[in-house]
Amino acid sequence: MFITAKITRQVQLFIENRCREDASEHAMRHPQGVFSSTRKILFVVGSMPLTHPSQSPDDELIKKYEVTRLDLGRLHPSRPGLVTIATTVDDDLITSSQVNVGNLHRGDEKLFEVRDYRQIPMLASRHDWTAPFIGETGAAHTIEEAMGITIPTRVTWIRTLLTEFSRITSHLTFLSWVGHHRDDADLENAIATAIENARRVWQRCSGNRIHPMITRIGGLRIHPESEWQPALRVWLDEAEALVTRVRAALDSATGVRGVAVIPANMIDSYGLSGPVSRASGVDLDARRRTTVYNELTWPDVNTDPRGDAHARLSTLCNDVTVSSSLCRQILERLPSLDGPLETRLPTALKVPRGRTWTAMEAPWGRSGHFLESRGGTTPWRMALRTPTFANVQALETVLPGTPIDGVEATIASVGWTLGDLDK
Repeated sequence: MFITAKITRQVQLFIENRCREDASEHAMRHPQGVFSSTRKILFVVGSMPLTHPSQSPDDELIKKYEVTRLDLGRLHPSRPGLVTIATTVDDDLITSSQVNVGNLHRGDEKLFEVRDYRQIPMLASRHDWTAPFIGETGAAHTIEEAMGITIPTRVTWIRTLLTEFSRITSHLTFLSWVGHHRDDADLENAIATAIENARRVWQRCSGNRIHPMITRIGGLRIHPESEWQPALRVWLDEAEALVTRVRAALDSATGVRGVAVIPANMIDSYGLSGPVSRASGVDLDARRRTTVYNELTWPDVNTDPRGDAHARLSTLCNDVTVSSSLCRQILERLPSLDGPLETRLPTALKVPRGRTWTAMEAPWGRSGHFLESRGGTTPWRMALRTPTFANVQALETVLPGTPIDGVEATIASVGWTLGDLDK
């Protein structure tokens, strides 16, 4: 008994001495005596309630995590809806993250299956409300490919013009975060004014302010070009002056350089494209391989492919400059183009049996449409490959190693809209 008690006491003293040594060593690493602690933080992006009214306020999720709501500004597309990012944080650095996007499921892909082919572009106009014309044009292009329809040349050029116009308005909406981050109310208000003026141009062109719904299978249905083209020229001047201000504000902003770096070897693994891939030095722009764009002159822009949040936001600014130049070149070309704006088609559209895949360059990258037909008047299957879904799934790899203060800049530079994200 005495021997056992003596051994036990020796073990106890050894453990106490070892603990003192560990504490001393830890204090040397933390001179102020601050010990690292692991926390769980739930970042909530969006204005919707975190829990459904039918759920208990003492939800297990709320108990487990510290809830931090992120506000990227009143104009930012992430504000409607809700995306949550569950993270583990150690010493103010994120060590793991899990993104939940399933809070605003619109079910577009299932709705396509019960829509006539003429109705599908109108529905596709709604999944990315920052660039609705690109959505409806992409869907129409897939149906036209499946039916073997060649659209008139004049239609191709006008579609390209309006696609680039949509790209600019979408990018300005996301770049509104720069004004919010800098606490620059004048810059935010200028972007809000530009977006409102863009909607007025769309109203002159299509009769609608947000969702144009002018794309037809094989053509377009727009107001006379003389009513909206001069307004578009004036608006491009406004957009170019505005992006110069945004770029200056971004270059002097803190907390965006070196944040959430995406290396070039990660682009292909996660299916990234658009501004995200170009900011990492990988140019996958699908526009350069299409007919109309090959006839246009692409302006040179300064790039710095470091792959961080600053590089991605700078790429959005570059895209505005490029798209504005392309729009002006097309506007100069349109008066010399003549021809119909629609293709004569039968009353009931039936797509031949088979599968068709098309892709186009949406504001945030490669947007694909997959159509499977069994010969009827509605698709058997129509699926969307949205670029922002690829962006957001990469966040789970990008966020670890990012400081808490850099989460907002990371999300602002890897954009999404809820309809495009959770389709």
